Amino acid sequence: MKRKAEAQVTAADGDEELHVVPGGEGSAAKRSKNKKNVVKVDNASGRDTRRLGNDEEDEEAEENEEILKPVGDGDICRALMERYARSSAPQHRHLCATAAAMRSILSEEGLPLTPPAYFAAAITAVRDSEMADHEGAAALSSFLALVLPLVPPESLPKAKARDAAFVLASYLRDSSRGLPTGCLRSMVKSLGLVALRVDFEEWDAVQSLLETLFMFSFDKRPKVRRCAQSCLEMVFKGLDVASVVKKASKFALSMHKKYLPLVKTVNSIEVTVADLNNSVSKPEHMLAIHMLNAIKIVLPYLSDKVRMKILCDVYKLLGCHFSWTTRHVLKLLEALVEHSAVEVLVSEAESTLSALSSYVSSAQKNPVDTVISASTLVKSILGKLQHPLPRMWTQCFPLVFTSLLGYLRSDSDTSELLASILKELVEVHIDQSLFSSTFSHSGNYDMLSIPEASAVSTICNALGNVLESCCFPPRSLLVVISSLFFKLGGFSCVFMKEIVIRLSQYASNVDDEMPNINNLEQCIGAAVISMGPEQLLAFVPVSFDVEKLTCSNTWIIPILKKYIIGASLQYFMDRILPTVKSLQKACERVNNKSTLKRLQRCSHRLWDLLPAFCRYPVDISENFESLSKLFAMILKEDPSLHEIISSAMQVLINSNRKDGLEFLEKSTGIFHESFKMEFKSFSYSKKLISRNLRALSSSSIELFEILKDIFFHSSSESRGTIKVALGCFGFVISSEYIGKFLLSLKNVEQSRDLAKAGSLDGYLQSENTLVEGGNRDGDNKEDKRCLLMELASAFVEAADNDLTNIIFDLIRSLLGTYELCQCEAYCTLSAILKEKDWFCSAHFDEIMKLLFTVKPPADNMSLKHRLSCFDYLLVYMLKSTVADTSTKAFLILNEIILTLKTKKASRKLAYDALLSISGRLKSVESVNIDSDLLRLFNMVMGYLSSSSPHIMSGAVSALSLLIYHDAAFCLYVPNLIPSVLVLLQNKANEVIKATLGFIKVLVSSLNCNDLIKLLPDILQGILSWSSVSKYHFRSKVGIILEILMRKCSYDSVDEQTPQKYKGFVKSIKEGRQNRKTAKGVDSSNSTQNSAGSISSKCEKKGLHGDASSLSRKPFRDASNIQNKSGKKVKVGFSNKESYRNRVRRKYVRNQADQTGMKIKACHRSKVNHRMKINSGNQKQNYSMIGRKRKFQFHKVARHKKSNSSE
Repeated sequence: MKRKAEAQVTAADGDEELHVVPGGEGSAAKRSKNKKNVVKVDNASGRDTRRLGNDEEDEEAEENEEILKPVGDGDICRALMERYARSSAPQHRHLCATAAAMRSILSEEGLPLTPPAYFAAAITAVRDSEMADHEGAAALSSFLALVLPLVPPESLPKAKARDAAFVLASYLRDSSRGLPTGCLRSMVKSLGLVALRVDFEEWDAVQSLLETLFMFSFDKRPKVRRCAQSCLEMVFKGLDVASVVKKASKFALSMHKKYLPLVKTVNSIEVTVADLNNSVSKPEHMLAIHMLNAIKIVLPYLSDKVRMKILCDVYKLLGCHFSWTTRHVLKLLEALVEHSAVEVLVSEAESTLSALSSYVSSAQKNPVDTVISASTLVKSILGKLQHPLPRMWTQCFPLVFTSLLGYLRSDSDTSELLASILKELVEVHIDQSLFSSTFSHSGNYDMLSIPEASAVSTICNALGNVLESCCFPPRSLLVVISSLFFKLGGFSCVFMKEIVIRLSQYASNVDDEMPNINNLEQCIGAAVISMGPEQLLAFVPVSFDVEKLTCSNTWIIPILKKYIIGASLQYFMDRILPTVKSLQKACERVNNKSTLKRLQRCSHRLWDLLPAFCRYPVDISENFESLSKLFAMILKEDPSLHEIISSAMQVLINSNRKDGLEFLEKSTGIFHESFKMEFKSFSYSKKLISRNLRALSSSSIELFEILKDIFFHSSSESRGTIKVALGCFGFVISSEYIGKFLLSLKNVEQSRDLAKAGSLDGYLQSENTLVEGGNRDGDNKEDKRCLLMELASAFVEAADNDLTNIIFDLIRSLLGTYELCQCEAYCTLSAILKEKDWFCSAHFDEIMKLLFTVKPPADNMSLKHRLSCFDYLLVYMLKSTVADTSTKAFLILNEIILTLKTKKASRKLAYDALLSISGRLKSVESVNIDSDLLRLFNMVMGYLSSSSPHIMSGAVSALSLLIYHDAAFCLYVPNLIPSVLVLLQNKANEVIKATLGFIKVLVSSLNCNDLIKLLPDILQGILSWSSVSKYHFRSKVGIILEILMRKCSYDSVDEQTPQKYKGFVKSIKEGRQNRKTAKGVDSSNSTQNSAGSISSKCEKKGLHGDASSLSRKPFRDASNIQNKSGKKVKVGFSNKESYRNRVRRKYVRNQADQTGMKIKACHRSKVNHRMKINSGNQKQNYSMIGRKRKFQFHKVARHKKSNSSE
């Protein structure tokens, strides 16, 4: 049998790509198919267009890639014989013959059969070989390429390596003509490998090697050229002596100069469309392109001086029009910019940027990919020259920017890419600090006074012109404009006024359903952030026409509300409020309802801007006093604005909190999400925060008192915002004042109750009466106490230690006495435990006593907050080192586990509490034996030994939840899985049910490798319940087995299954396969058509209700049931005929039943009709109807009997 070929040749993009396939019988056909491959490539890209022949010479190129592993004694010949002895391929036969000849020579001379000896013999054979023997040269080159990588470095000294390199270089220079591609490639590869072992300090030897490698780097054959370029790069990379690097760089420069006239000649030829479509390239074109590629490869290893000279020549090759070499010139320039120092670029920076800008801005239509490459080069050069030449960008950036804007008129991948380049240029080179020193305070600004201003003015004018010519600005253009807004900051009102006006025209005329409307709003939002609402509203004013009763530019109000930050409070009071007052006056005299609603809506939208103006305002200390008076007046007069004023105060105070960094990130996070970039920070300095807090404190008492009264009289819907605002006042008002306020409310309430009762005993008696009987006054008192507790919870975050203790006293007084206040009390206690770390350690015993002397609540909200308290307490106990906390920790776990066995809503709350506890205990060191999370697992496992099945099942459910969210951790808990599996021997059904659920979670969460280790124990535990159908135990075991089979394979499960349960396991496997088959059948078209036909027949016969029952087959168990005799009895129908008979009988029976029902309905209607017509003959009618009904029923019965006999 013929030996199949080993290598498969594929070609792509003008260069053959190697794919080595292991030797065998299956690749000869593939190779024969790939003998003829045509590679057609766009000549404009500078790559080859050639036809690969089907001769065997090219096939030999693939034989030298895979390094053979010689046998134990190092005999390469034997390894080749073992591999290729049975192959009928000519190249394999020649290779084996060459190896045998080398072995014969070495044996005759008594030399060892080692790789160095084979290499020496091969080099000698190359030196003495005849030039005309192409087949022998191909086999010899293949053998040499196989042997050389196996020669140890110490076996080939530098002197011998030099001699070998000289032999190979001479052979390649003298005998390369006419040699096959594979032979040349192997020889070049061998030369490159030998060159790495030559002494690089001997320049003569190195120069000879470089000349040869450069010569083949321009070869027209892609494989040879690529191999030579790779070897050339390795040699240059290995040069580590400065003197040799200098000489090698000069040699590379000489090669560059040698072929530069040819490149200039090719570059002067302008490419036409016909040339681009031509599939044949001229040899001089390809030679010029190969030279540029070779220089680009060695460029990183040349000296800076040579790089500078090459740069001087290369940028001159870039003209305004596209040529054959343009792409390669740009790639060479890219390598020069990347690997050259700044000093190299400075001298020729202006000329290089000028050439690139001219190409980008050329009126001729150059390929887009070259324009992108040139633009990227401009960005890279300007980035490197930013510090030595900071104003260089003003000369070329406007020209490039203006030229590229034309590509941004449409949404495409090209426009997105160019927009990102322009955005990076804007962010790096344009900044508002460039204009700060030249901006006159009088407002007169000469935009031509400095080059930067002139360049920015040119850019903005170009953007304005593009916006004028667009029907609607695309996203890529809006991204660039947004970036320019941010970098210019406040100076954008000087340069970008026309752009803002044009954007506002788009926004006022577009539909909300436009695809890019969000991008337009974000761009206008960038203008709001950069120039501020004052300047923006000067260009696009929101005004009210009293005569026409219309408000202009209201579309901008939502954008202002979203993006205002760092504005002026004075501006809101001076400009926005007058407009609001005008709208309110107009509302008073308007009679038309629709107009009134429109004006009221506009007024309310303007009021909605107030919280946005309070977001880091710049003039709090100067204007808050007057603003607070305005707030007080509005709160007293207009209830509809209570929430807006509360929100404004909340934002204003949070902006000045000393710990307000988190709030700053939340408030400015929308800007980072919208624009994906950093811009100026709006946070205050510590000095400014102190000044603002003093101003807020001095004018907040009156507002606090007003809001407090409003809180107690507000509805539950509006009370939430007021509560949060009152809580924020805790950061500007002293805790002592708030504490006195809370105590006064508590004392007033108690004193009222005492006054009504007459004494303390009477007070307690009256309270008991209210609790037992209840009345409206009692409910009112309970509501007031709940409101007091709810208000106290708002001050927890800002409270000091004394105020926190006062709030806790309130909780303690209300929690055990008033059940209706439990929800608020638990919520407040949970907030204290969350915010105050010191409180848990200081009052731990009191908290535990308070919680466990109160009966657990029945409503879910109270239970949720109670479990939240347990969360913080249990975590504190598990993390603390205080003794005697384990008993109290078990008290908490008792309640959580018992809650797991209650109704569904409560169970979910307990699950959430357990997850929160485990999440806060989890750390990097969770797998340690002393970790907090491990301690929690051990505590829960302690309940597995309880005598109560209720507690045991609850503990198992808790463990199931914990391992579901961290399955890997359960493997680190000692004895966890065995302790749960042993519960399968319990007799309590709820314990078995919970344990099977645990195992199901376990096998679903663990990976295959971990399950394999646990498989015997799991199977031994669950299979004993496979025979119990009660409580769905059998089906649960089946589900677990299916998961195990899916993850660990059926063979692994069957191997660990005891013999008595193998039938059950097999039935599970068969049932799983049957379901897959049935699912595939149901999804086929034939099944759908048959189902449709059955349902249509049933509809025609009037059997709408039974159509599904007729088309549904009876249930069949996947397993085979064994009878008492041990024989297997199949469940279901034995054949199709019995099934059809069953369906037919059911159909007849259903039809008879329906006939009887129709007769009954008919006679019932006749009875009713005759009773109305002839009421005097009721007895006669009833007897007649009775006889008829009896006759009809006997008829139906006989019909049924005949059908059943059939």
